[in-house]
Amino acid sequence: MRAPSRVTGVLVCAALVGLMAWRYVVASESSVSPAGSAGAASASAHPAPLDSRRAQTGSLVASAPEAREIKARLLVAQLRQRLGAAYERTAARGDFALTPSRLLKSLLDRRCGALRSHLEELTPYRAQLQLEGPDGAAACRSLLFGWLKERFALPDDLTQERLWSMLEQVDSEYERLVVSQFPFASDEALLAAHERFREARRGILGPSIEGPLFGLSDELFQLPYRVDHLATDSHTSVDQKLAAWQEWLQRLESEHGVRLASVVEPVELAKLELRIRETAGPLGPEQQRAVYERHAGSESALRYLEHQREQTERRERLDAFNLERARLLEQLTRSGLTPEQLRQRMPAVDQQLLVKHQLQ
Repeated sequence: MRAPSRVTGVLVCAALVGLMAWRYVVASESSVSPAGSAGAASASAHPAPLDSRRAQTGSLVASAPEAREIKARLLVAQLRQRLGAAYERTAARGDFALTPSRLLKSLLDRRCGALRSHLEELTPYRAQLQLEGPDGAAACRSLLFGWLKERFALPDDLTQERLWSMLEQVDSEYERLVVSQFPFASDEALLAAHERFREARRGILGPSIEGPLFGLSDELFQLPYRVDHLATDSHTSVDQKLAAWQEWLQRLESEHGVRLASVVEPVELAKLELRIRETAGPLGPEQQRAVYERHAGSESALRYLEHQREQTERRERLDAFNLERARLLEQLTRSGLTPEQLRQRMPAVDQQLLVKHQLQ
C-alpha cells in the first residue's frame, strides 16, 4: 500500500506544479494583453506609420537621381562661369583679335580639366546641359560656345562648328596679311596692315559676330598707339591729354561692359598714364608711386616698385661685373697667357666677381 501512495503523492505534486504554472501563464497573458490588443487595434486602425515609412524610403530613393542632376548642373554652371571669366581676360589681350582660334584652343586646354575628369558623372545629363561632342574636350568647347552665344547675342543660326572654322580662317588671314609682311618700316605701316587684316576678318565673320567678339581687343591693341599719339602732340596740354585718356577708359568700360582693371593689368594702365604725364617733364618717385597706387592699390604698387628697384640694381651690378670681367680678361691676355691658360683661369675669376658684385 505504501508504494502506490508514494506514486499518488508524486502525481498530486506534479498536478499542483502544473496548475500553478498554468495560472502564472494566464496571469501573464492577461497582464500584457491590454497593451498588446491596444497595439494591435492601433496597428489595424492606423496603418499609416508603416506606409509613411515606406513612402519616405521611396522618396529618398527617388530623390537620389535628382540630387545627382542638381550636382551636375552646379558643376557645369561653375565651369561655364570660369570659362567666361577666362575668355574675358583673353579677349582683353591685343593679340586675341589677331589669332583668336589659337588663343581659344590654349584657353580650352588649360580650363577643361575639371569637365574631363567629371565627364562620366555628367553623361546622363549631357543633353539637358547642352554638352555636345564625343569627349570632354568637345563638351567643354560646346560649353564655351554656349556662353559666347549668350554673352554677345550671336545669331541664332550660328553653330559652333561654323564659328570655330571661321576663327581658324581669321588666324590664317593674320599670318598672310601681317606676319608674312614683317618687318614693317614704321608703326604707320604696321597699323595699315592691321587695318587690312581687320577688313578681311570682318568679311569672314560678318559685323554681327566680328564686332562683339573683337571690339574690346581691337581697342586695347590700338591703345598704346593712341597714347603715343597723345604724348607726341605738342599742341595739347597735359591736362587735356589726361582728360582724353580718362574718356577713352570710361568709354571702353561702358561700351564693352567690363572693368578694365579686371581684364588688363592695372600696372600696365599706370605705365600708359605715366607716359602721358611725363610729357610735361620727369616725375619724381613719389609722383610715380601715386599713379601706380591709384591704378593698382598701395600693396600691389609697393610690390611692383620694389621689384623694379631690385631689377634695376641687379642690372647695374651685372653691368659692373661685365665691365670688370672684360678688363681683367684683357689684362690676363696682355700678360702672355695662352687661350688654354685663360680658360683655366677664368672660372676662378668669374667666381670672385660674382661674389664681389652680389650676383649669386
